[in-house]
Amino acid sequence: MTTFAISIILAESPGQPDLQPALASIERACAGFDTEMLVVRPGHRPALPRSPTVTIREIETSENTLIPERWGAGVRAATAPAFGCLTTEFTIHEDWARTLLARLDTGAVGAAGAIELASEAGMSAAAIYLVRFSAYLPNNLDQITRSADIPGDSAAYRRDAVVAFPDLLTEGFWEVEFHRRFGDQGDKLAYHSRALATFHPARGFFAAVVLRFRHGREHGINRVVKHRHNALQLVLLAPAVPLVLTARVVRRALATPGHRVLVARALAGVLGINAAWAVGEAVGAWSARGRR
Repeated sequence: MTTFAISIILAESPGQPDLQPALASIERACAGFDTEMLVVRPGHRPALPRSPTVTIREIETSENTLIPERWGAGVRAATAPAFGCLTTEFTIHEDWARTLLARLDTGAVGAAGAIELASEAGMSAAAIYLVRFSAYLPNNLDQITRSADIPGDSAAYRRDAVVAFPDLLTEGFWEVEFHRRFGDQGDKLAYHSRALATFHPARGFFAAVVLRFRHGREHGINRVVKHRHNALQLVLLAPAVPLVLTARVVRRALATPGHRVLVARALAGVLGINAAWAVGEAVGAWSARGRR
């Protein structure tokens, strides 16, 4: 029986069923490591491609599951001591596995690098990118720092540190919740400021708005049920949330050289996506009142 060095959990993103770009990048990045890849996707898809270097297994899920729920299914099935989270919207750089596994070997429970936007991306894609990853824009300074948070997309984790929280894992791998637990017990995350992954957004703007609403709703539920926030207060504050989030995105992006043009052309889209999150968060919070 093969003992794997790393398990790659590749979740199919809505609108991006093509595995080949992600798989090719995984094969390059994990060359020299015994690697298993768990592809989590809805059933009735074409047969998985064969790989000469990566052992591939499939986990079927429903069309309605969110990416963190798909990652959770992969984490539960993984066998290697470390795992990486990816979706079909990402390709990873050749030194991804070597760089991140080295950080885990030095004591970090999770590690990730900055994320760059694909060169062919349009305005809607730029807005999605800035909303999701404005805290993780590359600065190419090659800095490795201890961090309270890292992007779960394209990150690597020690599996034993994650399965130590089965109450969270039963709901999926919602990385923010795990990062909070890691911080509470003094575990560290490592962040590399150089880009180790490239984002190739597959969704159109409307699909991104719908997905952001769904994630916002889950966040609103968690804030009330798990973190004891007041549901009415969250609802009343919701109109200010898009402005606060958009200001944060702009501030982060402008603090990283080379992103002013990107901010200018994507600003309206950023505001629209953040508004969807705010509505979702309010709906989720209100639906969760009394469920603590």
